[in-house]
Amino acid sequence: MSQADEYHIASFVAQCEPSEIERLKELIDSFVDAEVHGENEQGKIVFTVEGTSQKSIANIVDQIRLTEEFFSISPVYHQFLTEPETVEVK
Repeated sequence: MSQADEYHIASFVAQCEPSEIERLKELIDSFVDAEVHGENEQGKIVFTVEGTSQKSIANIVDQIRLTEEFFSISPVYHQFLTEPETVEVK
């Protein structure tokens, strides 16, 4: 199976300093395959990352994790889908 036949989506909860939440939401949203879905006043951010492989998701999360203002990033859910090759019918 090739990576083009795979689709991954994973969700995460990140904890940061509440004063940094807006900046870190912008950082997450700067990745094409990442999206912020919510946050609270205590500095928690819920976001998802999508990609064609588990490695592509890990690469994005690793880049986000390098930001010093994050206390932690915890995975919540990961779904892996495979798509059979499309057969053209004439």
